[in-house]
Amino acid sequence: MAKFINAVPILYILSALLHLVCGVNVLAVLPSVWKSHYLFGRRLLQQLLETNANYSVTIISPHAREYPVQQKIREINIEGLRENWQEMGLPLDVEQARQHSIMEHFTRLMYAGATNVDLLLGNSKVRKLLRSGEKFDLLMVDLFLSDSLLGLANFYEIPTVVISPTGANTWLDQMLGNPQNSALDPSIFLPYSERMNLWQRCVNTLMRLFEKLTYNFFFMISQEAVYTKHFQALCQLANTTIPHHRDLTKNLSLVLINSHPIIQYPRAYLPNVLEIAGAHLCEPNKQMELPGHLAYFIDAAPRGVVYISLGADSRTADLAREKLDTLLDVITDMGDYNFLIKWEELEFNTTLPENVMLDEWWPQEAILAHPNVKVFISTCGLMSIIEAINGLTPILAIPIYPEQEVNARRLQRQGIGLINSFDLFTYDELWLNIEQLATNESYAKEILEMRRLLNSNYGTPISRSIHYIDLILNSVGGGDFLKSHANEYNFIRAELLDVIAIILLGLFVIIAVPFLVTCCILRRSYINQTSLQQTQIASGIHYRATLKVAGVDNGGGHKNSTSGVAAVNDSPVLDWHRRGSAMQGVWKPPSSPSASSTTSTLSTISTGSSVTDSPRLRGVNAVGSNGDGVQKREKCIR
Repeated sequence: MAKFINAVPILYILSALLHLVCGVNVLAVLPSVWKSHYLFGRRLLQQLLETNANYSVTIISPHAREYPVQQKIREINIEGLRENWQEMGLPLDVEQARQHSIMEHFTRLMYAGATNVDLLLGNSKVRKLLRSGEKFDLLMVDLFLSDSLLGLANFYEIPTVVISPTGANTWLDQMLGNPQNSALDPSIFLPYSERMNLWQRCVNTLMRLFEKLTYNFFFMISQEAVYTKHFQALCQLANTTIPHHRDLTKNLSLVLINSHPIIQYPRAYLPNVLEIAGAHLCEPNKQMELPGHLAYFIDAAPRGVVYISLGADSRTADLAREKLDTLLDVITDMGDYNFLIKWEELEFNTTLPENVMLDEWWPQEAILAHPNVKVFISTCGLMSIIEAINGLTPILAIPIYPEQEVNARRLQRQGIGLINSFDLFTYDELWLNIEQLATNESYAKEILEMRRLLNSNYGTPISRSIHYIDLILNSVGGGDFLKSHANEYNFIRAELLDVIAIILLGLFVIIAVPFLVTCCILRRSYINQTSLQQTQIASGIHYRATLKVAGVDNGGGHKNSTSGVAAVNDSPVLDWHRRGSAMQGVWKPPSSPSASSTTSTLSTISTGSSVTDSPRLRGVNAVGSNGDGVQKREKCIR
C-alpha cells in the first residue's frame, strides 16, 4: 500500500508530461437534435482549443459542419436524427409541441433518445472511426437521454466529462449521486419554481418518482439493448470484457452544467459538478463585430432596436397566422423602433414594413451587446438569458416549455424582464411591454447588477472548466477523489425503502405481538371455560350453590338450627336480604308485593318442601338435614 501511495505522484507527473508532449485528443459526442446544445458544446470546445494549444477535438453531432472551420477541430455529421425524432411523435413545431401532455412528451422522449443513439452508433462514419484504431484521451458527451454512449469511455478506456446545456435534471443527479429533494428541486417537466406550495410539492414528488421509475425500469432497458448491440462486438474484437451498462453511469469524472444561482436557484452539488454559466460567451476583451449592413440598421433606429428570436430550435415561421398578424400590427405602429426577426423561411407571407429586417440566423451575442438594442423578445432559454444579461438587454419573455416559464417568472421577479403569454398573444399587452422595457431605466439598472453577479465567480467559467479537465487528465483514476459513493445505490437504497420497510416491520412486531399473545391467552381461557361448562352440562351440573340453615332469635341474632330457615349461600336474593338485616339488626322481608311470596318461600324451605315454584328462587329444591345437623343439598339448582 505504501508503495502504491508513493507511486501516485510519479504517475501524475508522467501523465502530465505525456499530455504536454503528445497533446490531448478529445472525442466529443453531441447527439441532441436541439441545435442550442450543439452550439454550447462546440463553443466550449473551441475555447478549450484556444486556451490549450496541444488539444485536438473530434465532434460527432447531427449539427456538425462537414468542412473544417478550425484546423484542430474535426466534425462528423450524423444524418437522420432530427427526422427520427419527429417520427417518434416529438414535433419541433412550437404550436404542435404545446399540444402534448407532460406525460406523453416525457414517455416519447425516452424512446426517441434510445433510437437516436442507436442510429448514431450505427452510422457508417462512426463505425469507421471506432475501427480505425485512433486513440482518444478524453470523452466529452451531452448525456441527455443517451446513456449508452458511455460505452465509448469503456472502449477507449478514458475518463468522461459530461456537459449539460440545460442544467441539472433528475437522471443526471441520480447517476452522480447528487442530493435530490422533491420539496426543494422541481422537475424540469413542471412549470414550478423552487418555492412550491403543498399541492405543487405533492405533484412534484409524484413526478420525480415517475421519472426515476421509468428511467430505471423502462429507459435503461432500451439503453442496455443499444449498448449491447454496438459494443459487445467491439469488445470481442479488442479481447476485452463488456461491463454492465449501469456500471458505466457510475464512472463520470466531471459534469459541466450551464447554470448559475442567479439564473436558476442555489442547489447542493457534489465536488465533481461545476456550474459554468457564461462559458460559451466571448471573452470581454474581444470586440464582437457586426456585419456592415446590420450595424447600420441598428445605429439608424431612432429609439432603438427590438430583437426577436424564439431560440435556435423553435422557428418564428411556425407561429400561428393570428400571432404573426398581431406582431406585424405592433411593428407597424411602433415605427420609431427597428425590428430584427429570426425568420427561417425564404419568403414572408406579406409585405414587410421598412423598419423590419429578417434573416434565418443572426449573431445573437453581438446584437445583444450593442447599446442601441433595447428589448430582446425570447422564449427564455438559458443561453439566451445569459447572453441578454451579458449584453445588458432586458427580456420580454414568451415561454413555450415548462422550464422556460419558470425562467421567465424568475426574470420578472428580479426586475429584468416581463412576460407575454404565448396563448394570449394580444396587441395591447405586447405593445405596452415593449414600451415599458425600452423606456423604464429600472430594468437597465437591475440587469447591470445581474451581470456583475454573473461574473463574480473566481476566474472565468472556461478557465475553471479547463482547470478541472486538466486535473482529471493528470490524476490516477480520472479524478476518483471527486466522485461520491452515493451513485452506487440503486433506487431502493437511495430512497431508503429498505430502511422504511424494516422500521414498519419493527413497529408491527412491537404492536402486533403483544396483541396476538393476549388474544391467544383469552381465546384459550374461553375455550377452557366453554369445555368445562360443556362437561358440567353433560354431567347434569350447571350451578353449584351452598345452602345453610339459618335461624333468627328474638334478639335479632342469627343461629343455625336443624329446623331453621335454610340460607342459600351465593344466592343474590338471599344475600341482599342478609345485608339488609345486618344493617337493621333484625332481618325483615321487604314490604313489596313480593314479600308474601318471599315469606312463603322461606317457610317452604324451612319445612323441606320444594321451592321450584317461587318466582325469586325458581328452580331451587329443598334441602334436608341429617341427624348430625349437617345440611346436604339433595338436588342441584338449575
